[in-house]
Amino acid sequence: MMNMYPRSSARCLSFNNPQLCNHTLLMSTISTGVVYFNDCPQQPNIPNYLLGMALLTLLMIPCVTLPCESDAAQPRGHPKGFKACLMCLLSLCIFIWILAGDVWVFSVYQPSYDRSAADGLYCDKTLYTFAFWNAVWETFGVWVQLVKLCKGLLCYVFISPTPANRDFYGNV
Repeated sequence: MMNMYPRSSARCLSFNNPQLCNHTLLMSTISTGVVYFNDCPQQPNIPNYLLGMALLTLLMIPCVTLPCESDAAQPRGHPKGFKACLMCLLSLCIFIWILAGDVWVFSVYQPSYDRSAADGLYCDKTLYTFAFWNAVWETFGVWVQLVKLCKGLLCYVFISPTPANRDFYGNV
């Protein structure tokens, strides 16, 4: 049987593509934050957390995809100058936003899902469950990146060459 799609197109259509998973998660984060925007009086920052996370992710796309300081004819290398500073600043903002979201989501763990509660403090079950697992997933991702950073620093320290005539008291 002849394959209808070229090999590259079939790969783009597969569900193993990480970009497709990221786009799906991004769209579901936006839609959940917008649809349930006023449905959590117990912690009104939870929808803001979801929408802010989506906004920061969308702001990161031009930094990664658009060539700022390189010519189109040259191959793309490591980001330089302004682009690298902007990516570092956005990454720091994402890290702080994840920490703030963790505080907002986990501070009301097991909220009241009953809309007719006497005190009026409730949180929609769909919104809270989505925000909870999103916060868990993002926090796990932050820890994975920190472990990779520590591993890279350790490898750099252990693999970097030391001078043969180095004296312990020579630096004192």
